[in-house]
Amino acid sequence: MLRRIKIKPNYLIPFTSTTIVMVILGFLAASFIFSGELVKWLKENTDIAVELRQNATADDIEKIQSLLSEDERVLENSIKHLPPEEAVYLLGLDYEQSAWWSDDDIPFQDMIIFNLKADYFEPAILTEMSREYKRDISSISEIHYQDRLVLDFHSNLEYFAFWFSGFGLLFLFLSVVLIYNTTKLALYADRREIETMELVGASRGFIRKPYLLKSFFLGLISGLLAILLIGLVVYLLTDNAMELITEDRRELALIMVLGLPFAGGVFCLFCTWLTLNQYLKYR
Repeated sequence: MLRRIKIKPNYLIPFTSTTIVMVILGFLAASFIFSGELVKWLKENTDIAVELRQNATADDIEKIQSLLSEDERVLENSIKHLPPEEAVYLLGLDYEQSAWWSDDDIPFQDMIIFNLKADYFEPAILTEMSREYKRDISSISEIHYQDRLVLDFHSNLEYFAFWFSGFGLLFLFLSVVLIYNTTKLALYADRREIETMELVGASRGFIRKPYLLKSFFLGLISGLLAILLIGLVVYLLTDNAMELITEDRRELALIMVLGLPFAGGVFCLFCTWLTLNQYLKYR
């Protein structure tokens, strides 16, 4: 009765595991490809706030805005005057109903917000720029900026890549084990056919061929599915992904798109080839 039961291997589990591996590899490659533009975007969208003194006049504000607009380091159309009332709203407080201060005693001063070009958003340049403006313009009380923001972004990106790589290695190991067991199960299910082919003189290459082709095809589909999933995530995050890729990394992006499906196919083919060799060797 048990001999009549046909054991069928389940290819869905190793296929899913391989797809996860390809997705993780793809995200790691994508994070490297987009990291340059992400850092640039972060630098150019980090506000620098010039806090004015209490006795600052409208002429002082206009003078500072004029100097900033003439500074080649400042990003065009990023200069904005922020009155004390808007600073309160920016912090999410209610200016009209707050009991923390009276109408004539708002704990904020006039501020001028601007952004720097990415090439100039460096700690040394920011420090020198702050000293320069505070020395030349007496109405400036302080210049606030978050130079640590970009450095923290870099460290968090490396931390994320480290743990993501760990998950990738884990799923890579699981994929090897699952492909091995699935191939062994498929060989066991087809053992009668394999014996018949050996009896009529079929070569090992002829026996391996259908298993290797199927394995390569499943790996190729895993890679294509991973590319589609990564593309969907990138599409949801940005309208035009090509604008976020620098020219020196566009070739790498093309290699990733074309190479990931091929890598999935080769990975599955190699695991299956090792299993087939082991099985046929001990027959």
